[in-house]
Amino acid sequence: MKSLNTKATLIIKKLYEAMSDPKYRQDEDGNYAKIHKNPNFMPVVVEKIGHLKGYGEIISIAHYGEQNGDLMADPEMTFTAVGGEYYPISFRNDYVGIYQEVFSFNEDGEPEAINTRLQSDLATFSNQWMKNIQEQQEL
Repeated sequence: MKSLNTKATLIIKKLYEAMSDPKYRQDEDGNYAKIHKNPNFMPVVVEKIGHLKGYGEIISIAHYGEQNGDLMADPEMTFTAVGGEYYPISFRNDYVGIYQEVFSFNEDGEPEAINTRLQSDLATFSNQWMKNIQEQQEL
């Protein structure tokens, strides 16, 4: 699998650390943070959402908009953390009806196969997206 580049990894680590920062933390357990330093851009939300068996913790990073009273991911990506590296594992954009997942799972819910081309494409996208988030939210 293709991990994020060094700069994108540092940005994700800053987002992850925001879950422990009282300025951004949205729950007492430090599992969710919202950063909105620049009103000209959508806030960025980071959340611990689980663990991927055989890999590591899963975090979600997202921008959310609203349409007809519903929250819409624009986009939301999930990443798994392995040995200090971050690997994108899904992409979702509700406005265009896209959901992509790099793993297929067996009946026990364990990862079975990896779409390496999609995973690589998501890593490339994530590297640029993290840079945009850093600039927009002044990280």
